[in-house]
Amino acid sequence: MTAELRDWLTELGESEPLTAAEVGAALLAVLESAESSGLAFVDEPGRPADPATDDPRAAADHAYQHLLEQFQQVRRRVADAATRRHGFELRLSEQQAVGADAAVLDSLAAQFAAARQRETALEHASERVQLKVDAFRTAKETAKARYTAAEATVRIAEAIEAAGGELDPDLAQRREDLRAAGELLRALTVSATETLSRIRELSDPAYTGQPSAAARPEPPPESQRPAEPVPGLLELRTDRLGSDIRVLLADEPADTVTLLAVLAGPEAVTEHGAQAITLAGELLTEIRDAGWPADIDEVVLADPAEFLAKFFPADDGGIARRAEGLAAMTPLGRLRAGLHLTVGEVATRSGLSANRVTAIERDGLRSARVHEAVALARALGARLDLAAGSGPVVC
Repeated sequence: MTAELRDWLTELGESEPLTAAEVGAALLAVLESAESSGLAFVDEPGRPADPATDDPRAAADHAYQHLLEQFQQVRRRVADAATRRHGFELRLSEQQAVGADAAVLDSLAAQFAAARQRETALEHASERVQLKVDAFRTAKETAKARYTAAEATVRIAEAIEAAGGELDPDLAQRREDLRAAGELLRALTVSATETLSRIRELSDPAYTGQPSAAARPEPPPESQRPAEPVPGLLELRTDRLGSDIRVLLADEPADTVTLLAVLAGPEAVTEHGAQAITLAGELLTEIRDAGWPADIDEVVLADPAEFLAKFFPADDGGIARRAEGLAAMTPLGRLRAGLHLTVGEVATRSGLSANRVTAIERDGLRSARVHEAVALARALGARLDLAAGSGPVVC
């Protein structure tokens, strides 16, 4: 690991021992695993903290809200243009009333005409945008109704079958109808991205009603575009206590885990995440090509036991037990996908809403109430272990 990461973990142990223990358990699980990427809390770097829900209805609704927000910006541009046009109109009238010089009047008249032209162009653009937004809403609601109806027929057929009733010979077709309805919603959501881009173009202050290709901004140069993560770079997320700490690492060289960088807290993830991923990728590439750079201090630990002895010398085995539990974890979303269940199907089995199932999958069981966690475990055929401290029992 880098000396910087060593110092950070040491300081964390002194200032926030509970968080440090959670980080230590996660790192220990990685050190003891055959392949880090197989762990529930290790993924590709830069994955959004709030991934799009796999319920296509919610994703389509989310896209529609973005369209509405951008449309409101266009409407504000129209209002600003009207205010500006009215200002020139008043000034022109005032100067005409006092018999101002012809040059002054000509200048104000030209500004008034330009402002009126811009206002008219934006009004026409706003009308076109509203037609697009209204059309998307109609298509979205129609597709959602189709999806909901298909989902309901599947749920009913599966409930009858689960209760020992007559098997529905058309169940496979009903599931196919549900899949097709979901694909339609996803296609609409993708189309919303193109519409959103057009609305943003129309809401640009420089828009005149006839945008040309030459007037559109050039894409940023290659050097300024966000770089794709270097293959093999991984991100460990130790946020079980809500701290949202992420460690960038790689399972290399052979039989080695290399810790490259850390992002501590939501603000660091938001503000410096992309830069940290780029720098960690560059460091990993340099290590692959020529070994550890001479200008970066390297800290080498021989094995997991040495890691524990260095950072958690007073630990009584709790971190190792926690690491074992973390290594055995399976994310709810991965478990559900492995059972070939949709969010809606899990919602039906558990008695929770589809939105609630999605939220718990996204945030983890720490965001769920006990009865919700129990219901999900039963719906997925999983085991749920609840543990507390050794002190008094609370309720």
